[in-house]
Amino acid sequence: MNEKILTGKVAVITGAARGLGRGYALKLAELGANVAIIDRNLHAADVYEFEKQSMAAATVVDECKLLGVKSMGVEIDLTDRPAVEKAFSEIAETLGSIDIVVCNAGGGIAIFNDEPASKGAGDVNTTSTASDCPQDVLLRILDINLMTCMYTCMAASSYMKKQNSGKIVTVSSVGGLITNGGSYHPYCTAKAAIIHYTSSLAQELGPYNINVNCIAPGVIRTGRLGDRTNEVRGIPLGREGTVEDCANLMEFLVSEKSSYITGKTITIDGGVCDQR
Repeated sequence: MNEKILTGKVAVITGAARGLGRGYALKLAELGANVAIIDRNLHAADVYEFEKQSMAAATVVDECKLLGVKSMGVEIDLTDRPAVEKAFSEIAETLGSIDIVVCNAGGGIAIFNDEPASKGAGDVNTTSTASDCPQDVLLRILDINLMTCMYTCMAASSYMKKQNSGKIVTVSSVGGLITNGGSYHPYCTAKAAIIHYTSSLAQELGPYNINVNCIAPGVIRTGRLGDRTNEVRGIPLGREGTVEDCANLMEFLVSEKSSYITGKTITIDGGVCDQR
Protein backbone atom coordinates (compact mmCIF):
# COMPACT_ATOMS: atom_id res chain seq x y z
CA MET A 1 0.00 0.00 0.00
CA ASN A 2 1.39 3.40 -0.98
CA GLU A 3 1.95 5.93 1.78
CA LYS A 4 -0.48 8.83 1.36
CA ILE A 5 2.27 11.39 0.86
CA LEU A 6 0.09 13.69 -1.26
CA THR A 7 -2.89 13.95 1.09
CA GLY A 8 -4.36 17.44 0.93
CA LYS A 9 -2.73 18.23 -2.43
CA VAL A 10 -4.66 18.94 -5.64
CA ALA A 11 -3.24 17.43 -8.82
CA VAL A 12 -4.29 18.42 -12.33
CA ILE A 13 -3.48 15.98 -15.13
CA THR A 14 -4.19 16.79 -18.77
CA GLY A 15 -4.99 14.13 -21.33
CA ALA A 16 -5.74 11.71 -18.51
CA ALA A 17 -8.87 9.94 -19.74
CA ARG A 18 -6.78 7.01 -20.95
CA GLY A 19 -3.23 5.75 -21.45
CA LEU A 20 -0.28 7.26 -19.64
CA GLY A 21 -2.37 10.14 -18.32
CA ARG A 22 -4.72 7.67 -16.65
CA GLY A 23 -1.72 5.98 -15.06
CA TYR A 24 -0.50 9.27 -13.63
CA ALA A 25 -3.96 10.17 -12.31
CA LEU A 26 -4.41 6.83 -10.56
CA LYS A 27 -0.91 6.93 -9.10
CA LEU A 28 -1.43 10.40 -7.62
CA ALA A 29 -4.86 9.42 -6.31
CA GLU A 30 -3.33 6.34 -4.65
CA LEU A 31 -0.88 8.71 -2.96
CA GLY A 32 -3.79 10.71 -1.53
CA ALA A 33 -4.04 13.67 -3.91
CA ASN A 34 -7.40 15.03 -4.99
CA VAL A 35 -7.42 14.80 -8.77
CA ALA A 36 -8.72 16.97 -11.60
CA ILE A 37 -8.66 15.51 -15.09
CA ILE A 38 -8.74 17.70 -18.18
CA ASP A 39 -9.37 15.93 -21.46
CA ARG A 40 -11.15 16.55 -24.72
CA ASN A 41 -13.14 13.34 -24.14
CA LEU A 42 -13.52 11.99 -20.60
CA HIS A 43 -14.69 8.65 -22.04
CA ALA A 44 -11.67 8.31 -24.34
CA ALA A 45 -10.76 4.88 -22.92
CA ASP A 46 -13.80 3.47 -24.73
CA VAL A 47 -12.01 3.97 -28.04
CA TYR A 48 -9.39 1.28 -27.43
CA GLU A 49 -10.42 -2.18 -26.24
CA PHE A 50 -7.08 -2.76 -24.48
CA GLU A 51 -7.72 0.22 -22.22
CA LYS A 52 -11.48 -0.22 -21.91
CA GLN A 53 -10.98 -3.69 -20.46
CA SER A 54 -8.63 -2.36 -17.78
CA MET A 55 -11.04 0.29 -16.47
CA ALA A 56 -12.48 -0.22 -12.97
CA ALA A 57 -15.23 2.37 -13.55
CA ALA A 58 -16.86 4.30 -16.38
CA THR A 59 -14.23 7.06 -16.38
CA VAL A 60 -10.86 7.79 -14.80
CA VAL A 61 -12.61 10.43 -12.68
CA ASP A 62 -14.75 7.67 -11.19
CA GLU A 63 -11.74 5.38 -10.76
CA CYS A 64 -10.01 8.06 -8.70
CA LYS A 65 -13.08 8.45 -6.49
CA LEU A 66 -12.97 4.73 -5.82
CA LEU A 67 -9.51 5.31 -4.35
CA GLY A 68 -11.05 7.57 -1.71
CA VAL A 69 -10.11 11.01 -3.00
CA LYS A 70 -12.05 13.90 -4.47
CA SER A 71 -12.02 13.91 -8.25
CA MET A 72 -13.49 16.04 -11.02
CA GLY A 73 -13.30 16.11 -14.79
CA VAL A 74 -13.26 19.02 -17.22
CA GLU A 75 -13.95 18.27 -20.86
CA ILE A 76 -12.33 20.91 -23.08
CA ASP A 77 -10.02 21.30 -26.05
CA LEU A 78 -6.68 22.31 -24.50
CA THR A 79 -5.69 24.22 -27.63
CA ASP A 80 -8.27 26.83 -26.55
CA ARG A 81 -6.32 29.05 -24.15
CA PRO A 82 -9.32 30.85 -22.58
CA ALA A 83 -10.94 27.45 -21.97
CA VAL A 84 -7.81 26.25 -20.18
CA GLU A 85 -7.76 29.33 -17.95
CA LYS A 86 -11.44 28.86 -17.14
CA ALA A 87 -10.85 25.19 -16.33
CA PHE A 88 -8.13 26.04 -13.81
CA SER A 89 -10.39 28.62 -12.20
CA GLU A 90 -13.12 25.98 -11.79
CA ILE A 91 -10.68 23.44 -10.38
CA ALA A 92 -9.19 25.87 -7.87
CA GLU A 93 -12.65 26.92 -6.75
CA THR A 94 -13.94 23.35 -6.43
CA LEU A 95 -10.91 21.57 -4.97
CA GLY A 96 -9.26 24.49 -3.19
CA SER A 97 -5.80 24.83 -4.75
CA ILE A 98 -3.49 23.91 -7.62
CA ASP A 99 -0.49 22.07 -6.18
CA ILE A 100 0.59 19.61 -8.88
CA VAL A 101 0.22 19.84 -12.64
CA VAL A 102 1.09 17.13 -15.16
CA CYS A 103 1.06 18.32 -18.78
CA ASN A 104 0.43 14.96 -20.41
CA ALA A 105 -1.88 15.93 -23.30
CA GLY A 106 -0.41 15.52 -26.78
CA GLY A 107 0.57 12.95 -29.37
CA GLY A 108 1.56 12.60 -32.99
CA ILE A 109 -2.07 12.77 -34.07
CA ALA A 110 -3.36 14.77 -37.02
CA ILE A 111 -7.01 13.72 -36.74
CA PHE A 112 -8.83 12.39 -33.66
CA ASN A 113 -11.57 9.77 -33.92
CA ASP A 114 -13.68 9.30 -30.79
CA GLU A 115 -15.74 6.36 -32.02
CA PRO A 116 -15.20 3.02 -30.26
CA ALA A 117 -12.63 0.73 -31.84
CA SER A 118 -15.40 -1.72 -32.74
CA LYS A 119 -16.68 0.86 -35.21
CA GLY A 120 -13.35 1.17 -36.95
CA ALA A 121 -12.01 4.09 -34.96
CA GLY A 122 -8.41 5.13 -35.08
CA ASP A 123 -6.51 8.34 -34.62
CA VAL A 124 -4.68 9.38 -37.78
CA ASN A 125 -0.93 9.83 -37.30
CA THR A 126 1.15 12.22 -39.33
CA THR A 127 3.82 10.94 -41.71
CA SER A 128 5.16 14.38 -42.53
CA THR A 129 8.89 15.04 -42.77
CA ALA A 130 11.12 18.02 -42.03
CA SER A 131 11.09 19.06 -45.69
CA ASP A 132 7.50 18.17 -46.52
CA CYS A 133 4.77 18.87 -43.99
CA PRO A 134 1.28 20.11 -44.88
CA GLN A 135 0.33 23.30 -43.06
CA ASP A 136 -2.75 21.86 -41.36
CA VAL A 137 -0.81 18.87 -40.00
CA LEU A 138 2.08 21.06 -38.84
CA LEU A 139 -0.13 23.48 -36.95
CA ARG A 140 -2.29 20.71 -35.46
CA ILE A 141 0.68 18.75 -34.09
CA LEU A 142 2.35 21.85 -32.66
CA ASP A 143 -0.95 22.94 -31.11
CA ILE A 144 -1.79 19.67 -29.37
CA ASN A 145 1.72 19.16 -28.01
CA LEU A 146 3.58 22.43 -27.46
CA MET A 147 0.75 24.95 -27.12
CA THR A 148 -1.38 22.79 -24.82
CA CYS A 149 1.64 22.37 -22.56
CA MET A 150 2.38 26.10 -22.51
CA TYR A 151 -1.25 27.10 -21.95
CA THR A 152 -1.51 24.62 -19.07
CA CYS A 153 1.69 25.83 -17.41
CA MET A 154 0.77 29.48 -17.83
CA ALA A 155 -2.67 28.92 -16.29
CA ALA A 156 -1.23 26.98 -13.37
CA SER A 157 1.65 29.35 -12.65
CA SER A 158 -0.46 32.20 -11.30
CA TYR A 159 -2.02 29.96 -8.64
CA MET A 160 1.30 28.39 -7.65
CA LYS A 161 3.09 31.75 -7.45
CA LYS A 162 0.43 33.08 -5.06
CA GLN A 163 0.85 30.10 -2.72
CA ASN A 164 4.65 30.06 -3.19
CA SER A 165 4.78 26.36 -3.96
CA GLY A 166 4.01 23.82 -6.65
CA LYS A 167 5.19 20.95 -8.83
CA ILE A 168 4.89 20.99 -12.61
CA VAL A 169 5.83 18.04 -14.79
CA THR A 170 5.81 18.41 -18.56
CA VAL A 171 5.90 15.45 -20.95
CA SER A 172 8.28 15.32 -23.88
CA SER A 173 9.59 12.19 -25.62
CA VAL A 174 12.90 10.62 -26.56
CA GLY A 175 11.87 11.86 -30.00
CA GLY A 176 12.50 15.35 -28.69
CA LEU A 177 16.10 14.41 -27.88
CA ILE A 178 17.09 12.23 -30.83
CA THR A 179 16.94 13.30 -34.48
CA ASN A 180 16.76 10.45 -36.97
CA GLY A 181 15.29 12.02 -40.10
CA GLY A 182 12.10 10.03 -39.63
CA SER A 183 8.49 10.76 -40.50
CA TYR A 184 7.46 12.05 -37.06
CA HIS A 185 9.02 15.47 -37.63
CA PRO A 186 6.30 17.84 -36.32
CA TYR A 187 5.81 15.73 -33.19
CA CYS A 188 9.51 15.49 -32.41
CA THR A 189 10.00 19.22 -33.02
CA ALA A 190 7.17 20.04 -30.59
CA LYS A 191 8.59 17.66 -27.98
CA ALA A 192 12.04 19.26 -28.31
CA ALA A 193 10.47 22.68 -27.75
CA ILE A 194 8.78 21.40 -24.57
CA ILE A 195 12.21 20.52 -23.16
CA HIS A 196 13.46 24.06 -23.78
CA TYR A 197 10.27 25.56 -22.38
CA THR A 198 10.55 23.44 -19.24
CA SER A 199 14.05 24.71 -18.56
CA SER A 200 13.02 28.33 -19.09
CA LEU A 201 9.94 28.00 -16.87
CA ALA A 202 11.95 26.33 -14.11
CA GLN A 203 14.36 29.26 -13.99
CA GLU A 204 11.50 31.75 -13.77
CA LEU A 205 9.49 29.88 -11.14
CA GLY A 206 12.36 28.66 -8.96
CA PRO A 207 12.25 31.75 -6.68
CA TYR A 208 8.59 30.90 -5.96
CA ASN A 209 9.52 27.42 -4.65
CA ILE A 210 8.00 25.80 -7.75
CA ASN A 211 9.74 22.80 -9.31
CA VAL A 212 9.37 22.29 -13.06
CA ASN A 213 10.72 19.10 -14.62
CA CYS A 214 10.15 17.08 -17.77
CA ILE A 215 9.88 13.37 -18.48
CA ALA A 216 10.72 11.86 -21.87
CA PRO A 217 9.20 8.40 -22.39
CA GLY A 218 10.53 6.02 -25.01
CA VAL A 219 8.77 2.85 -26.18
CA ILE A 220 5.83 2.51 -23.78
CA ARG A 221 2.91 0.06 -24.09
CA THR A 222 -0.47 1.85 -24.21
CA GLY A 223 -3.80 1.10 -25.84
CA ARG A 224 -3.38 3.66 -28.61
CA LEU A 225 0.16 2.62 -29.55
CA GLY A 226 -0.49 -1.10 -29.06
CA ASP A 227 2.01 -3.91 -28.74
CA ARG A 228 5.47 -2.50 -29.45
CA THR A 229 7.62 -5.54 -28.74
CA ASN A 230 8.89 -5.29 -32.33
CA GLU A 231 10.70 -2.11 -31.23
CA VAL A 232 12.56 -3.76 -28.34
CA ARG A 233 15.71 -4.41 -30.36
CA GLY A 234 18.24 -1.77 -29.41
CA ILE A 235 16.80 -1.17 -25.94
CA PRO A 236 19.50 -2.12 -23.39
CA LEU A 237 16.97 -3.36 -20.83
CA GLY A 238 15.42 -5.59 -23.50
CA ARG A 239 11.74 -4.70 -23.07
CA GLU A 240 9.14 -2.07 -23.80
CA GLY A 241 8.24 0.27 -20.96
CA THR A 242 5.00 0.20 -19.00
CA VAL A 243 2.62 2.84 -17.72
CA GLU A 244 3.76 1.92 -14.21
CA ASP A 245 7.39 2.67 -15.13
CA CYS A 246 6.35 6.21 -16.06
CA ALA A 247 4.00 6.64 -13.10
CA ASN A 248 6.77 5.67 -10.66
CA LEU A 249 8.96 8.49 -11.95
CA MET A 250 5.98 10.83 -11.76
CA GLU A 251 5.58 9.95 -8.07
CA PHE A 252 9.17 11.00 -7.41
CA LEU A 253 8.90 14.29 -9.31
CA VAL A 254 5.72 15.49 -7.58
CA SER A 255 6.86 14.51 -4.08
CA GLU A 256 9.24 16.26 -1.69
CA LYS A 257 11.88 13.67 -2.57
CA SER A 258 12.67 15.77 -5.66
CA SER A 259 12.56 19.16 -3.91
CA TYR A 260 16.08 20.14 -5.09
CA ILE A 261 15.57 19.07 -8.70
CA THR A 262 14.22 21.50 -11.28
CA GLY A 263 14.63 22.28 -14.96
CA LYS A 264 15.64 18.71 -15.77
CA THR A 265 14.49 16.26 -18.44
CA ILE A 266 14.55 12.60 -17.41
CA THR A 267 14.19 9.83 -19.98
CA ILE A 268 12.21 6.63 -19.37
CA ASP A 269 13.49 4.55 -22.24
CA GLY A 270 15.29 1.47 -20.96
CA GLY A 271 18.69 3.05 -21.61
CA VAL A 272 18.33 4.07 -25.26
CA CYS A 273 19.10 7.78 -24.97
CA ASP A 274 22.62 8.91 -24.02
CA GLN A 275 22.22 12.23 -22.18
CA ARG A 276 25.87 12.91 -21.37
